[in-house]
Amino acid sequence: MNSKSVFEKLEFIKVLTYISNYCITEKGKNKILSISPLISLPEIIKEGELITEAKEILTKHANPPIDYIQDLENILIQSTIEGALLESKKILEILKLAIISRNLFQFLRDNTEKNSHLKVLGQNLFVDKAFENYIQRIINENGEIKDNASLKLYDIRKEISSRKEELIRSVNKIVKQLKEDNLVREDYVTLRDGRIVLPIKAEHKRHIRGFIHSESSTGQTVYIEPEETLELNNDIISLTFSEKREIERILKEVTKRIGGVSTELQGALNTVTQADTIFGRAKYSIETIGCFPTIDILKPISIQNARHPILLKKFGRERTVPLTVNVNSQKVILITGPNAGGKTVVLKTIGLLHLMINSGIHIPCNPDSNFHFFKDILVDIGDEQSLEDDLSTFSSHLSNINHILKSASSDSLILLDEIGTGTDPAEGSALAAGILVYLSQKKSLVFATTHHGNLKIIAHDMPGFENAAMEFDHKNLKPTYKFKQGIPGSSYAFEIAKRIGLDEGLMSTAQNYLDSNKHNLENFLVKLEEKSQELEDQLSKAESENIKLNELSIYYKQNIDKLNKEKKEIIKRAKTEADDYLKDLNKKFEKIIKDLKESNANKEVIKSSQVTIKALKEKNKTIFSETLDVKDENEVLIVGDYVQIINTHTTGEIIEINKDKALLVSGGLKFQASLSDLVKTKREKQVKDNFVKLPVTNLSHRLDIRGEKPEEAEFEVIKFIDEAYVSGLARVEILHGKGTGALKKLVKEILKSHDNVKEFHFAPVDMGGDGITVAELK
Repeated sequence: MNSKSVFEKLEFIKVLTYISNYCITEKGKNKILSISPLISLPEIIKEGELITEAKEILTKHANPPIDYIQDLENILIQSTIEGALLESKKILEILKLAIISRNLFQFLRDNTEKNSHLKVLGQNLFVDKAFENYIQRIINENGEIKDNASLKLYDIRKEISSRKEELIRSVNKIVKQLKEDNLVREDYVTLRDGRIVLPIKAEHKRHIRGFIHSESSTGQTVYIEPEETLELNNDIISLTFSEKREIERILKEVTKRIGGVSTELQGALNTVTQADTIFGRAKYSIETIGCFPTIDILKPISIQNARHPILLKKFGRERTVPLTVNVNSQKVILITGPNAGGKTVVLKTIGLLHLMINSGIHIPCNPDSNFHFFKDILVDIGDEQSLEDDLSTFSSHLSNINHILKSASSDSLILLDEIGTGTDPAEGSALAAGILVYLSQKKSLVFATTHHGNLKIIAHDMPGFENAAMEFDHKNLKPTYKFKQGIPGSSYAFEIAKRIGLDEGLMSTAQNYLDSNKHNLENFLVKLEEKSQELEDQLSKAESENIKLNELSIYYKQNIDKLNKEKKEIIKRAKTEADDYLKDLNKKFEKIIKDLKESNANKEVIKSSQVTIKALKEKNKTIFSETLDVKDENEVLIVGDYVQIINTHTTGEIIEINKDKALLVSGGLKFQASLSDLVKTKREKQVKDNFVKLPVTNLSHRLDIRGEKPEEAEFEVIKFIDEAYVSGLARVEILHGKGTGALKKLVKEILKSHDNVKEFHFAPVDMGGDGITVAELK
């Protein structure tokens, strides 16, 4: 049982008021304000899923086509009464409902999945374009009945128009004559009781035959209906009565048509209202970064990073301290800590979030949170002293708790604030212990706050009990409002008093009166919390570093995978182009042979040409094969393997492996290469023992290392010098730029110690100067 008192204490109505502001229709706002927790878990889950579906639509698409509609329930009921007549303005509101209903039906059909809750909801909407057209043909957007609403009305209005024109002509003629006789000063007429009259000075009234309708407040002006216009005015008024009767007949007819579909329209009104409340709650969920957590009684309760909705609204997400609570087998969680440290806020947050979930409202917490379904939320929070009932604060609390004890069950969530206060501390503590033990035996889930030290010891020793505390910043002597489970908290009365500035002598005297065991316990709790806070800070720092490392690991892996993919694509494309080139070359060679044969060339010439062509084919195949060498990613290289540097003619034997680098020897020369650039190859037959330089390949004589890090540049320069020497280049250039001079210094050190460099110097000023180092190789 969730009474109105519980709603007030947990400020549930205030949250509903926030949510109602996201609704558009009058009935939708009222329905939100009257929400009560549901009593069936399947209903709760369905409501939560409806809001989740609405959130997805709002995130991916536009807002639903819901506009403001007043509560039309009584008007629709009135339309079913025999002979009823609805005003045109009210009929327009019904037309608006019909249009919104049809548009919402289309919106839900287009933006929801098959068999989704919202699509099923949309089936209850009213869709009748003919009904809309019927009303729009009769009433315009200003609520006026159109001339062509009926043939009779058209004729009446046409006749009224004709008579009015005739009347105006007659009046103009009279006014003109009166002006000529100086009886009126200007062309001025007015209306009295729906009839056209002339304002005439009182002294001239006998000069005009007609009916006096009234006079001015001073009596100096009289309003006369000329005799000539009496009959015309009578005709117009008579026709106006006929017009009114015809309009009433038409409106009754329209009302009857509405009454015929009032049940469907009532259903549409309810559905539009429900959709408005669903999308309103979805907008609130988006605004608060809310979610609908799992509700599974087979799993432990796990409330992760939840925020109090009212504090969230007031202070924002960053300034509202999140709450994390985990409940396994515990039945009583005892919360201790300093005054104004947030104990009561924890109770209200837990209670309010459960009320919201049971009402199908998303809550601001992590999506991986898990809640239990409680049929009753019972609370004793705040001072309920009653002068009228002659109840003290303590008696009031006991009266409330007595009701809780009678109502408690295993389906109850119970929140008790400052249990055992308001009486003798020893007796209050004992009574509080008895209440908590009784409730644990009832298997209710209890969260209670207290300042009684004895209860902390009981919570530590009693099975099913657990201590929890509100964290306190010892350096600044102020609460942090963070909730910590597993340890009791200190009240920090003396620390807070010291911060406020109480007299030191008074403080010293007060501590002498403090029970020694109590004093030792409080000191122990303070030190325990300090140590706990220190360990928590270290853990938080370690977790933060671990997250950064994981992010870097993922980033580099993604980039490596991307580069490997691009590499394979390039090689695949190059091989395709090479195959196409060889095919084209083959066709050209065949054409040459054909032309030679057709020209009756000498057989020896043809044979010689065929041999030459075959040699060229083999050479091209070799070139493409060597150019497109790619390392098998599963290939493992070990010391002793004979390898080739990919896309070069350089070969050698691996004599040492250090991480991702290999030391090679070729013809007596040692040089370094990256393992990723090496591929196994057949060992070449040595003609001589001495090293012979290989012919120059397409290796560039210049290396550009500008912008590289020193550790990357070092490897590039060494590799470049090795390959240049092996390829037979006599002179190379290294473009390092001027910049800070770090790369220039690095190049100098490498060249100075390299065995294959004869000498080095900067390039001429007009060729780059000290931004380029030129190395002469041995």
